[in-house]
Amino acid sequence: MPKTYVAVDLETTGLDAMRDAIIEIGAVRFDQDQVLERFSTLVNPGRKIPPFITELTGITDADVEGAIGAAEATRQLMQFAGRDPVVGHNVQFDLAFLRRHRALQGNPAIDTFELAGILVPHASRYSLGNLVRELGIELPQQTHRALDDAEMTYALFAALLERAAQLPQETLNELVRLGQRIRWGGAYFFGDALYARQRYGFRGGIGAQLAARRGGDLAGPLFIVDEQDYAPLNPRREPRQIDLVALTALLDPDGPIAAAYAQYEYRDQQVEMMQAVGEAFNRAQHLIVEAGTGTGKSLAYLLPAVEWAVMNQQRVVVSTNTINLQEQLATKDIPQLRDALYEFRAQALKGRSHYLCRQQFEALRRRGPMNDDEMRVLAKVLLWLPNTLDGDGDALFLPTAGERSVWHTISAGNEACDPDRCAYYASDGCFFYRARAKAESAHLLIVNHALLLADIATQNRVLPEYDLLIVDEAHHLERATTDSLRYTTQWPELVRAFDGLLRSSRGFPSLLDEVALAADGLPRNTVMRVREVLIQLREAGERVEGYVEAVFQDLERLLNDQAGSNNQYGTRLRVTQVLRETSNWQELVRVWSQAAPHFEMLVDGLGLLVDGLQDAVDVDMPELEGARARLQGVTRVLAAAEEQLHHFIVTPTENSIYWLESSGTGPMMVNAAPLHVGPLIEEHLFAKKRSVILTSATLRIEGSFGYLRDRLGVPPEAEELALGSPFDFSSVALLYVVTDVPEPRTPGYQKSVEDTLVGLLEATQGRALVLFTSYSQLRATTEAITAPLARAGITVLAQGTGTSRAQLLETFRTGERVVLMGTRSFWEGVDVPGEALSCLVIVKLPFDVPDDPIVAARSEAYEDAFNDFMVPEAVLRFLQGFGRLIRTGSDQGIAVVLDQRLLTKRYGRRFVDSLPDPRIVQGSRVELPLAAERWLTGKPLPMIAMGGLDEDEGWMVLPQEERRDEDEEPSWFWGA
Repeated sequence: MPKTYVAVDLETTGLDAMRDAIIEIGAVRFDQDQVLERFSTLVNPGRKIPPFITELTGITDADVEGAIGAAEATRQLMQFAGRDPVVGHNVQFDLAFLRRHRALQGNPAIDTFELAGILVPHASRYSLGNLVRELGIELPQQTHRALDDAEMTYALFAALLERAAQLPQETLNELVRLGQRIRWGGAYFFGDALYARQRYGFRGGIGAQLAARRGGDLAGPLFIVDEQDYAPLNPRREPRQIDLVALTALLDPDGPIAAAYAQYEYRDQQVEMMQAVGEAFNRAQHLIVEAGTGTGKSLAYLLPAVEWAVMNQQRVVVSTNTINLQEQLATKDIPQLRDALYEFRAQALKGRSHYLCRQQFEALRRRGPMNDDEMRVLAKVLLWLPNTLDGDGDALFLPTAGERSVWHTISAGNEACDPDRCAYYASDGCFFYRARAKAESAHLLIVNHALLLADIATQNRVLPEYDLLIVDEAHHLERATTDSLRYTTQWPELVRAFDGLLRSSRGFPSLLDEVALAADGLPRNTVMRVREVLIQLREAGERVEGYVEAVFQDLERLLNDQAGSNNQYGTRLRVTQVLRETSNWQELVRVWSQAAPHFEMLVDGLGLLVDGLQDAVDVDMPELEGARARLQGVTRVLAAAEEQLHHFIVTPTENSIYWLESSGTGPMMVNAAPLHVGPLIEEHLFAKKRSVILTSATLRIEGSFGYLRDRLGVPPEAEELALGSPFDFSSVALLYVVTDVPEPRTPGYQKSVEDTLVGLLEATQGRALVLFTSYSQLRATTEAITAPLARAGITVLAQGTGTSRAQLLETFRTGERVVLMGTRSFWEGVDVPGEALSCLVIVKLPFDVPDDPIVAARSEAYEDAFNDFMVPEAVLRFLQGFGRLIRTGSDQGIAVVLDQRLLTKRYGRRFVDSLPDPRIVQGSRVELPLAAERWLTGKPLPMIAMGGLDEDEGWMVLPQEERRDEDEEPSWFWGA
């Protein structure tokens, strides 16, 4: 086992190893005790260094003018490193540049980012500098130079090694043994940790001590608290009514809620909403409530929900769109309410895929990982499992798609997870069903929309019975329903299923071979029958794979022929009746007709084998049971593909949208989604529940709930309530509409956006959230403004740079002079009170893309799709974005819209009339910085920005002759 390592870091002209160049190399050789020697050199890249790289590193063109070239620099590094393992933070980035010069190709690679994800699972961010700070590592003042970063990498490695040496010896042995099988770089690290542990003795923390006391059994769970089991609720036959007068008294300024909540403020709007929800429960009514920012809607619906549930022993379900809000309710709001009132039971329940399936995890341990992704996830779960109480994998750091895919295979959401054949389920050790059992006794059950809709899709087999439902973040219910009923597959996904079924890989047998080997312990006549079936299934599987591959090839040709194959941003093709009548589609039908019978026979045969093996594994044969469970998972994948492809190609259902899609770089995807979800929601929720409450801060368009009612199938008898925000928006929020930024896709548009942002963000000293409708514009703008803002001491953070959303938001909240550039998910769910978010910029009005298959199909239901469908959707998204600005009563901020269509198009008024009455002005790009600076410092606005104010409506209108009143057709619009 090596005892000497080399930490390496590079500075480069950019992030692309194929196009950019090295400008500096730093390296540190060290052992377990000390630094042995250092290496550092500047490198002449043979090109100009970009200004933002100079700003970041301090390295100028003059510095590298006389430096050695990359070939000589990497030769010297190779001589320095020898054959030692190379350590780096995101080491593959550095190696990609070095291996272009054939440097360090044979050296084992160890990634401190990867190791930190295993050993420091709760870090706020996983950047090198942040990890060094969070672990309390003291270093001299660091600059963003290669040798300094190599020194930090060495220090982080040493701290992680010390942590690893505290793990139980059994755990370290397993990590080394499994890692060595696949030549995982981390095996060297954990091997040295094992050596250090044996050399220096055990110095473990509480988690490791507990695990050691249990004999090193990391198969968990470690239920530290002996939780009381409660009997299921026993609902009253005749419900008792909520005493609304008594309930209202709880919210009095001197009442129990005020005494329990340190920063409680009495709000008329909160009281009104609470009374309306209680009244809806009493009268068995449905209710829609729009509650503006600051209303305190969570408490307003939780109070009557708890009162009704406890008094009547009837479960109330609260559904949120996001896991974040679900966790806030479960870990903050509900415990506070319990302390203020009385004891009641609440349980948060997530979808199956959030919970670890211990049976599948143990199967992975026995089989061993087949790649680095599986090894990393296995290591993370091994260290986490002894200390988790609920088995919720959201506590793990899984930053890559590969790791998240591995998690799915060992989660309870895996198709192979089968409680009927699970020893952990039988012994009450299954995390998901333990949570499910606790939900049976809960007065309040907190779920997310995905789980709520999964319960509908499975005919109420996911959630316990309930009759009262509160849907928070209800503006997402249509999209969540669409997503939950959407089917997507691609050829590589089916290849993995066929490969797992038919072919051995890296020394691991195929599933059919695994069943054959495991079945040898069965009676002889059974073994012969199983082998005969396996031979038939193998032949059928190979035949079907060839047929289905031909189908996907035809589909891809069809996509390229119809939509073109040269679009770097990808293509989409909606399958319409017109397309189905073409000769190309008819040829596709012919190819599928050859595949379909064989595919159906394969799926039926696999299903019969799974059923037959279920009877055979009543004997104690864990190998056969594991193979049967994985075979069941593959069977479900193939069965879904066979059914969905048949509908897609031959028998489309009336209420479905079908389309093909290619990202431009990834494989083509086959998609199906529901056309109309309102009737489904009406049938399964409104028609079956005593009371459904829909609430959100944004549910109305121009003061009307009509659009939401239509989209969600809300029955006419449902009551409505609209509550304004308790904040005085006219005095704390300014909306500035820039009048001279060209319209999107006109000459000078992008340059105008960039120049406007630089001037504005310098004036606001950062402290801004900039919202885009496309990643491509976000990336282009970020690249253009980063250097000039850096010269002003302002840091630009951008979505899509490899940092998680949570980490970006944390840095934005806690940093000074920071700008955050975001799209899509950043339009809502961002809660940054105070000066950190003083400026909000909406670059473009957030319209949907008109040719999106779902948007296009749903548009066809309207005579005037643009005004009746596209505009309302954009208004709701716009309101969500605007809602990021003012989060508390002490906030003050400016929202800037760089899209003058808000003024020049007739529909712009619909956006403005839906806002919560901010002060609104219009002005030029030149006037904007001064207006922003004066507004944020409480000074009067410059008069030039105030001209033309409409006193009656508070809206700056253009002179009539400057307005454009042409017909508003979708063809002009440039959405996301």
